[in-house]
Amino acid sequence: MGSKTDMAILGMLTIEPMSGYEMKQFCEESLSHFWYETFGNLYPRLKQLTDEGLVKGRSEKRERGPDAIVYSLTSQGRARLRKWLIEPPDSENVRSEFMLKFFFGAQAPADVNEQRLIDYEEEQKRIRKRYQLIEQTLRDVLDGHKDEFYWLMSLRRGQLLNEARLRWCRECRTKFAELK
Repeated sequence: MGSKTDMAILGMLTIEPMSGYEMKQFCEESLSHFWYETFGNLYPRLKQLTDEGLVKGRSEKRERGPDAIVYSLTSQGRARLRKWLIEPPDSENVRSEFMLKFFFGAQAPADVNEQRLIDYEEEQKRIRKRYQLIEQTLRDVLDGHKDEFYWLMSLRRGQLLNEARLRWCRECRTKFAELK
């Protein structure tokens, strides 16, 4: 069927033709609260998808920097994406180095753990602000767009998870204070 990276690429190309660089930016700006891709993963997959006839690339002149290859979805690629979309998803697998270190936190100095928690909470506050900006932008741009419901509800999931993480941080700070 193809890798999940393949499906992410095909999905992004339903929005508009994009270069690999633009796909990476889109991942960072729109998908990062639930999906991440690296350049090292995107470019080989784009070549493979091109070889399979699922996407096609064309060279495009850029005002700044080198020419870019802009990819678009073929009808075969759209059919592959649709087939994948109707299949049940795999279980979510979460890998958080922060939580792994927190779980084993008794093996580290308490002040290191407490500072790590403070840093994590600050990061979550920055994410909350970013989500607010994204939401406003989406509401301004997507009014009536076919993707509006799905994009806003995907963002909402990220917002609710962010709220839960911030609440967890507050509870942990309270418990740290009780431990002292």
